Amino acid sequence: MAIVEFSQLDVSFRGTEANNIFLEPVFFDDDLRSQFRVLGNVANKKKMVFVAALENIVRKYSGCGFTPVGKTDIYERTIDVEKMKVDLEMCWDEFEDTVFEELLKTGTRLPDVSGTLIENILLTRTQQAIRQDITRLSYFGDQASNNPNYDSLDGFWTVFYPDLVANDLIPRTDTGSGSALAAGDGFGILRAVYDQAPLQLKGLPANQKVFNVTGSVYSQLREDIEDGGGGDYGLLQLINGQEQFTFRGVPVIPQWRWDEIATSLGTTLPNYVEYTTPLNKVLATDVLSPETALELWYDQKEEKVYVKARFKMGVNYIHNSLISVGY
Repeated sequence: MAIVEFSQLDVSFRGTEANNIFLEPVFFDDDLRSQFRVLGNVANKKKMVFVAALENIVRKYSGCGFTPVGKTDIYERTIDVEKMKVDLEMCWDEFEDTVFEELLKTGTRLPDVSGTLIENILLTRTQQAIRQDITRLSYFGDQASNNPNYDSLDGFWTVFYPDLVANDLIPRTDTGSGSALAAGDGFGILRAVYDQAPLQLKGLPANQKVFNVTGSVYSQLREDIEDGGGGDYGLLQLINGQEQFTFRGVPVIPQWRWDEIATSLGTTLPNYVEYTTPLNKVLATDVLSPETALELWYDQKEEKVYVKARFKMGVNYIHNSLISVGY
């Protein structure tokens, strides 16, 4: 389930009374490693080799001789990774004359916030930002964009899925993105996306598949359930204390971050539905965990603390026959 993280750090000040620091809430959807097949140690590009299905090769024996029927098609696609960077700086005087001044060091080390709670806050926020940006770029990145927040790599909703739909390689349901959904549309959209799916996707066990949906679709689905709409008897269950919807046995996961990003790009009420198996989407990187691959240091001359990260990243799909979408 999507969660909103309320980060809270305990503080004990000597001269000024304060107990907690509250960081502004941040939307986090399911961990990226549950949404993708993660490929590590990809320094430049990685070839993905595919072997096409082979069938209709059994024939009635008609005497001696060799009569070949059918062939095995082997083809490949490449997943590219792009260079990413994070550069941040923090100056000690941002905390001068504030309650945080008590946390600063003394004497000539006054500007050095390393080893203090202030450094902890900086690292926490940096890791959260990287996690959010990976989601934003994976789904909404577009190398043709003029916006530096999105031009690092191509994403699923902005590039891959529209291209696959345009070439009739995956089915698409028109969900009326940008418009409010009406009663029954939550079930109607999921039913359409499910019914149009390729047979290969339908044939996978339900517990290996997922409906990833924007909050607009999820909210309408919830209303439909509350209003007595049809569906599985076990449509709503508690898993680890959190509610979990299913549709025809397939988990329905709200991706609230998609709504936040799409709205910032000008599409309010983005009614997006992605029906697939998480193992069909690939996230390639050259590090084990980009959000923790950080370097922090203090420069005495500049009297600033710097945070730097360098990593490579790219996304792609494996089989178009395991994808059905609505938008």
